[in-house]
Amino acid sequence: MRPGLAQGLILLSLAFPSCGQMVAYAQDLSDSRTGRTPFVTVPSNFGGLTGFVLAFPVDLLALPVTYPLYKYQDAVHPDDSDPLSTLLFPSFFLWQSGKFLGAPFDLIEFGVYRAWRSPLALTAGEREEIELDFDLDYMPPYPVERIYPREGR
Repeated sequence: MRPGLAQGLILLSLAFPSCGQMVAYAQDLSDSRTGRTPFVTVPSNFGGLTGFVLAFPVDLLALPVTYPLYKYQDAVHPDDSDPLSTLLFPSFFLWQSGKFLGAPFDLIEFGVYRAWRSPLALTAGEREEIELDFDLDYMPPYPVERIYPREGR
């Protein structure tokens, strides 16, 4: 392998987003509450459903591997073990991957429609929910103790 090619591949791999970002984008593609029209959500949901159904036979073939893995997770971390996401991992993976069928439609819709629209105004309840989420995520969880005025004075 040429030395420049290896360095280029490493830099290219660093440019890709993490798995969490990809799953969040796949979920946004199939959710009309994100401002996407049926032009995007229908192909995305179709791709997700197709991926899930096509991977189900793979789930059955992978059961000798996924079942012991689930039992190990259940023994070590019983609160964090999830039988469906472990036993049906191939289906869940292809379900999320299939949603990317809507990505080209999302690009077209964004360039032609969504980029030119003004953002929707938030209702008072939505704004309050966003502020509460922000407070819970970024404000310190410890209680504040009064230091002035001291008690007994």
